[in-house]
Amino acid sequence: MDTVTQAALGATVGQGLFARKLGRRANWWGALGGLVPDFDVFFGLFVGEWGELVWHRGPTHALWFGPLAGPLLGWLTWRWYRRRARRRARPDKQAPPDAGVGPQTADQTIPDPGSREALPAWIGLWTLAILTHPLLDAFTTYGTQLLTPFDDTRFAWDGVSIIDPLYTGVLAIALLIGWRSRRRPRRAMIAGQAALLVTTAYLGYGYWQNERARALATEQIGARSTALERMDAYPTFFQPWGRRVVAWYPDAVEVGVISTLRPRPIAWTRVPRTRGPAVDALLEHPNAKLFRWFANDRLVAFTAPAEGGTRVDLEDFRLAYPDRPGHALWGIRAVVDPEGALVEEPRRFRHPPPEDIAAGLRAVWRGAFPE
Repeated sequence: MDTVTQAALGATVGQGLFARKLGRRANWWGALGGLVPDFDVFFGLFVGEWGELVWHRGPTHALWFGPLAGPLLGWLTWRWYRRRARRRARPDKQAPPDAGVGPQTADQTIPDPGSREALPAWIGLWTLAILTHPLLDAFTTYGTQLLTPFDDTRFAWDGVSIIDPLYTGVLAIALLIGWRSRRRPRRAMIAGQAALLVTTAYLGYGYWQNERARALATEQIGARSTALERMDAYPTFFQPWGRRVVAWYPDAVEVGVISTLRPRPIAWTRVPRTRGPAVDALLEHPNAKLFRWFANDRLVAFTAPAEGGTRVDLEDFRLAYPDRPGHALWGIRAVVDPEGALVEEPRRFRHPPPEDIAAGLRAVWRGAFPE
């Protein structure tokens, strides 16, 4: 999901579970912990655009990464606070009786973040904040590799869009309550815990809506379902009810949008599944195989004449702009000569966004709330 949401989720974990032990600093460190797995984007500086498909949402997004990195980062944070407290101590004066104790609040005394009793809280905070990141990513369409390097399966449960204001908004409200309850850690913790419960239930609700969209779309195609290879459903932007559905047939795919809130007949857009020697030649290239794995084999090929042969586009049909259902957001492209050899290495490309953003937003709205 987007960076803001991942940081907000980590901050809410800190507030909801560790505010009484660590105070408001748990929010800031939790936000940072929620972002740590995405530091793998820097791998792209060394592995290139193709290696990025493997390394982004790779090892740092595996389930083992949080329990491994969390204790180390927790110990380092605790050690930093401990050393800072020692540097601030004046050797010519005896420490006051309440040394090592944080500011008094209406609910309790917050311990010094460098005290021994704070160490388990730091470890728990970092571990859980990091772990929430891949779990949330797994509920999006692009998914993530939860078991790498032991298994390269990309888990994608299609519960929420990569941008969902409803999900992010609940976290933001809890953090706002926590900020206004700076002297009442208990109240802040209750708000954070409530937000974690609500947002977790929301992910389950989104998954259920996706399964419902698949069932409704399959029911609508009726007799044609006998030739159906599979039916996919994907969340669209900003809300959980409008779902992009893709019906895969041997010779074509049909794309449409259905509202699980107000089901209506789907206006299908039919796209031929182009095949041939040029498409096969591109699919045999190692980078195309990598892209096919990344896209969970949800690829549609388009061909066009080009200088030196045939241009082949392989598009990832999981997501598309609302005004262009017959094309995906992005894909890979290569030119294949008449002998079946690639003229140049495949390259990634992205279709430009719609010029009329408002029209696209209206299309999303109509998909979720049809007249």
